[in-house]
Amino acid sequence: MLNSPTSTARMVASAARPVALRKRPDLVIARIAYRGVTAPVIKDPVGLKYYRLQPEQFSVLEMLDGTLSVEQIRESLQREHPTMPVTRTDVQVLINDLHEKGLLISERPGQAVGLLLGRRERKFKSLGQTLLNPLYIRLPGWDPERVLTRLTPIVGWMFAWWAVVPTLILIGISYLFLAVRFEELRQKLPEFHQFFGWPNLLYLYFTMAGAKVLHEFGHGLACKRFGAECHSMGVMLLVFSPTLYCDATDSWMIHSKWKRIAIGAAGMYVEVILSAVCIFVWWNTQPGLLHHLSLNLFFVSTLTTVIFNANPLMRFDGYFMLADFLEIPNLRPKADKMLQQTFAWYCFGIESREDPFMPTSGRGWFVTFAISAFLYRWFITWAIILFLYTVLKPYGLQSIGVTMAVASVLTMLYQSGRNLYQILAMPRIEPLSRLKLTVTLATLAVVTGAILFAPFPWYLEAPFTLQPTGVQHVYNEKAGRLEEIGIRTGDQVGAGTTIARLRNLDIEDQVRRLRAERDTQVHDVALFRQLGRRDEQLVAEERQHGLEQQLADLEGELDKLTITAPVAGFIVAAPRSAAPHLERVQERLTSWNGTPLDPENAGTFLEERTHLCSVAPSSAYEAVLLIDQVDRREAEPGRRLALKVDNLPDVELQGEISDIADRFLEFAPPALSNKHGGPLATTTDAEGREKLTSRVYQATVRLSDVDPHLLRTGMRGNARLLVGRRSLANWIWLYLRNTFKFRL
Repeated sequence: MLNSPTSTARMVASAARPVALRKRPDLVIARIAYRGVTAPVIKDPVGLKYYRLQPEQFSVLEMLDGTLSVEQIRESLQREHPTMPVTRTDVQVLINDLHEKGLLISERPGQAVGLLLGRRERKFKSLGQTLLNPLYIRLPGWDPERVLTRLTPIVGWMFAWWAVVPTLILIGISYLFLAVRFEELRQKLPEFHQFFGWPNLLYLYFTMAGAKVLHEFGHGLACKRFGAECHSMGVMLLVFSPTLYCDATDSWMIHSKWKRIAIGAAGMYVEVILSAVCIFVWWNTQPGLLHHLSLNLFFVSTLTTVIFNANPLMRFDGYFMLADFLEIPNLRPKADKMLQQTFAWYCFGIESREDPFMPTSGRGWFVTFAISAFLYRWFITWAIILFLYTVLKPYGLQSIGVTMAVASVLTMLYQSGRNLYQILAMPRIEPLSRLKLTVTLATLAVVTGAILFAPFPWYLEAPFTLQPTGVQHVYNEKAGRLEEIGIRTGDQVGAGTTIARLRNLDIEDQVRRLRAERDTQVHDVALFRQLGRRDEQLVAEERQHGLEQQLADLEGELDKLTITAPVAGFIVAAPRSAAPHLERVQERLTSWNGTPLDPENAGTFLEERTHLCSVAPSSAYEAVLLIDQVDRREAEPGRRLALKVDNLPDVELQGEISDIADRFLEFAPPALSNKHGGPLATTTDAEGREKLTSRVYQATVRLSDVDPHLLRTGMRGNARLLVGRRSLANWIWLYLRNTFKFRL
């Protein structure tokens, strides 16, 4: 429909009226060179926001003084850029963009409502982004400018070249030391469940927070050192760990890109200094709090720097350093937009409108960068979720990791759906390409079917301990003081060989008392017989019989204080016990440590049911598996499985399940308790036993083709059993069927 003369006249009149917007007088402007082209960078000193404008955007901003009309601005802009066609709509779009950025003020009243609505919309979007990424939560901060101003004269020198060079040499020496002595260092490293177990996990948590605080102060101090400002610092929860963030956006106002890169690298610079010092401290200290904290700090500083901060695929320090080095502001958004445009063209035949603000070359590199960043981002997310699942599983909290995994999948589907909607909603002249759309849908169907119905190997894992085949554990049935030790570890004994003798003074006193009472009663029986007092004689004989029975029982208990071997075989030492704490020593001066039958434990008191030793009929070993109740049905006698011993990471054992207990196990071997670095969560009962917090079943695994000289009793590890090959759809169906009970 053609415009009427009246509407045309109104449009002309509107374009001829002065624009009631003008440039804010308090804006700070710096002209920064990007790839040989000078571009203005605008700083909003109130909102502390920064914008890099294109030449035509800046020209419009300079023209907005409240007196020029849209038509006058268009004509002036056309004269400045004669090769670029400019319409009134283009000018209005540019003005609206500048107004949304907050670079303009209005001459008309009634702007507060629109600004308030815009602020609420931005807060709502920020909240949505936080909910979509719970592993990275950024909280409001404060202005650290005053603190940084005071600290810069004190520690700012560390960013001077004469301090950086020797520091880098120190860092190089530390990492060279690490490379040369890597095998020794690896042997001294604790196992996974010890390093990420309690209480080291708590130390790791706060160490990470402390390292990141120093990291962010490094950025802030570098900003001050190189002439920029830092007006925002606050608390951030990175993988639920409290740390700081530092807004160094003011570095955009610095002309030298190398100074901007130095500010981006300042945090990592501080962390690698910490890691270099900590590796020497850890190596030269004895096990203790300082020793463990040094290892934690080295681990946090090195790993997070490599995986997160230095990697340009994540929106952290490495990304901003790469953007400054390439002199491409907003590198990620531009790469994502190019990927979206490429996807729209090849999958739907949608040709995007030309954007004058997008790079004109290197499209392939931008698309590759966007795809790599997307894949790496999700790789890190799933690695964190798997880590949390592994750490929380011994405490029965693995559902948190599962919930996060489900939330991540839903987030990915939501973001993909939103991006697809944006692509389909883009304005276009030509209709969708039927051929490309058909190929896209067919490819999607094939990929989805392959993911859902392709069979994948499914495994179950279970911890185990090693013990000799047919081993008989030896316990003392009565408590007593260790008087004699008759064997040593490794001795070959026959059935009935004396292993140890205990002494219980309470039982001996009772035996002496009963013997005296019995002798008195024997004398009374004889006396009543001589006197012919038949009734009293019968009563005395009955009492004598009772005393003799009690005496026989107590003498039997005395015999139990002599411990003998139940079968012939080799003596295997019991699990070692740590030296008691000072409080325990004060309570009982005769407490034992090490193994009960160590020579130095002679004379110590052994509680009832103390594991003294074990007797192994042969030198062969078997594994004792503890299988979770959920996996009980999958583990059947005769199933083959692979086993890895923690102390032998390069050796894989093979075995076969020989039998499985019908009743769940109540107490765990100490080696598998999380209190001793094991994977199973336990609580200590009144008798000192480690009671399991979840139901597990004990299975015995017969090992095959194994060198017995490599193995030791009590070694622990992890077994892996191939359950079968199942598709993802089958696994989901089984999960739903086991979780929900549908009844008609």
